[in-house]
Amino acid sequence: MISREQLKHDIDSVNEAHIETLHRIILALKQPLSSVTSVTSPKEPNPLKGSVIFEQDLMTPIGDSWNVEQ
Repeated sequence: MISREQLKHDIDSVNEAHIETLHRIILALKQPLSSVTSVTSPKEPNPLKGSVIFEQDLMTPIGDSWNVEQ
């Protein structure tokens, strides 16, 4: 496990452009898990489900004609 001093040293050596990203990560880690909301709700149906089939190494859109040369 990393020590606080080592973490502080590592943060001090980070490029300024990445500081905002680190700040957002720290804020996210501070949030309790109960307040985190899912991006997709299990109540909502998946609109793309069943629209593509997998055939060996090809993916084919269902119901659409397509040309392999395109």
